[in-house]
Amino acid sequence: MKNYILLFVIILSINTVFADSPLTSTDFYKAYMDVPLINKTAKSNGVLTDEIFEYLNSNNCIDKKIALINALKWNLNGKNNAVLYLHKLFLKHNEYSPTNFYKKGTAEELICYAYLKGMDNYFDVKNASLFSLRAIKLNPNSYTIAIVNQLIISQMFSQNNWCEIYSGMNTIKENNNLNADFRRKATEIIFEYTNIYKDNCTVFYSIKKFIKGS
Repeated sequence: MKNYILLFVIILSINTVFADSPLTSTDFYKAYMDVPLINKTAKSNGVLTDEIFEYLNSNNCIDKKIALINALKWNLNGKNNAVLYLHKLFLKHNEYSPTNFYKKGTAEELICYAYLKGMDNYFDVKNASLFSLRAIKLNPNSYTIAIVNQLIISQMFSQNNWCEIYSGMNTIKENNNLNADFRRKATEIIFEYTNIYKDNCTVFYSIKKFIKGS
């Protein structure tokens, strides 16, 4: 009987993780299924191949690159795509190294790495957020970079601060200064999920936040 109870608790915990994970619950690649490689990748085993890397390292639009990474999906046991990406990138760019990539990488390279790293291990995205924030600094006008950065940051909020997920994403949504370099349908897929956190933005939460900040 105890084993059954333990199994139930584990399943319930896993379902909670799935339900409350901005990175793993926003399959916006579905808005890009007309792109052959994204379509192909969505049906693959989710490993970053040479073909995928070359696409990420090309002059393709940043939103399609990000959608391609999204199509790699995630795995509860973790992945290793960020390491594969860096290895292939360093072979292409002799001037890059593990110690200088943060400073020398382009905004697109940094956000691709950050998103891959976040999807590889969505339980710990602190390091990924450092690279996504650096990408924002290099290109503060890209809607794609901004929304991916916010998805990564949203992953770090605890249940007591779920309102921050909604408010942070809504800030991106209402920022008219960002370049519209992301498909509308992809945006809708993301906000259809993150809008569920709006219910956590109660008056009680606002008061608690105000008291804490004062």
